[in-house]
Amino acid sequence: MKDLADRRRESLPRWRELVSAMTDEVDALVETFLGRVEGIPGYRAGPVSEEQLQESAHSSLALILSAVATDSTTTQLSSLPGELGRLRARQGVPGEDLVAAVQLDFGVIWSAMLARARDSDMAVLALHVENLWSVVDDYARAVQQSYLEERALMATATRDEQLTYLAELLGPAGRSPRNVRNIARALGVDADGTFSVVVADAAASHHAHRAAAQLSTLGEQLFVLNQPGRVVVMWPASRPGGRPDPQLRQLQGMAGGLVPEVAGLGAVPGAAATAFEICRTLRPGESGLVTLAQAWTRVTKSRLDERHGFSDALLAGLGAVPEPEREVIVETVRAYLATGSLSASAERLYCHRNTVLNRLGRFQKLTGLDVTVPDQAAVALVALA
Repeated sequence: MKDLADRRRESLPRWRELVSAMTDEVDALVETFLGRVEGIPGYRAGPVSEEQLQESAHSSLALILSAVATDSTTTQLSSLPGELGRLRARQGVPGEDLVAAVQLDFGVIWSAMLARARDSDMAVLALHVENLWSVVDDYARAVQQSYLEERALMATATRDEQLTYLAELLGPAGRSPRNVRNIARALGVDADGTFSVVVADAAASHHAHRAAAQLSTLGEQLFVLNQPGRVVVMWPASRPGGRPDPQLRQLQGMAGGLVPEVAGLGAVPGAAATAFEICRTLRPGESGLVTLAQAWTRVTKSRLDERHGFSDALLAGLGAVPEPEREVIVETVRAYLATGSLSASAERLYCHRNTVLNRLGRFQKLTGLDVTVPDQAAVALVALA
């Protein structure tokens, strides 16, 4: 009894005759393909014109039949798989729709073979159908691979272009209304929309870029720009119904300054400057995103100290007392500033209210600030931030 390999070998001439017959009928195969591909969403009134689709279908079917007839792969015979994958990527055809369209080739060819074969050919078709499927599958994988590579290159180019525009926005030339609108178009955002801005230390760059990549898979935007000593993160803010932005969830654990809402893309540079001021005041080991409402005393102190030596001048008198006493006085003042009550401060510090009053008096004598007076309390709040 003949084994399968012998039967395939003996039936090969007839198989090639059937394949050759299909080669003579490529135009009819193309018409069948065009009728079926309309059922795939990405091709139904999509970015590929009917003329382009007809041309690529003719080339693809002819190449597949040639590869089957010569026991080759489509990639050995032609550069068409790579060219087609790259073209469809640039045209914006969804990847799953592209693969589905390419795999139609098998059904189109197989149906035509069955329709034209004699009864005696059925065994021949059964013996060699695997060869046809193998060629189509190889072709589909080659097209898909080039498609994915092109999409990756396109994504990289888009990110690079967006980074260029984002850097322009945060630079001195990005503030004019015309420039802002051009940048908004390049970034794919509404120039008049609402944005959130975060600035963190440069060490947080990896965290930010990882968050951007994860959000991209969800169709969410997160723009990340590395600058000397810091990383700037920006995204369109505000969700319908007050839902939290997914960007904030992805950035959890990253220490930085946050401006949660700013109106208009043109206001983003100012928000980034504010977020940077907040970031500069973060303490070592501090985590989380901090807003100006949470850090205004630290930011104010930082600015006044840099320009006027504010804290040193006000608190110089504290340097005249021993450190243990100084720490007790400052702790008491902070407790009073937090509560506004002698009794509540005493309860917090586990001491008598008169003790609190005496320590506040000592602080006034050393600094000239009476923290029971609101405007002087505000000055002390900043100085001790």
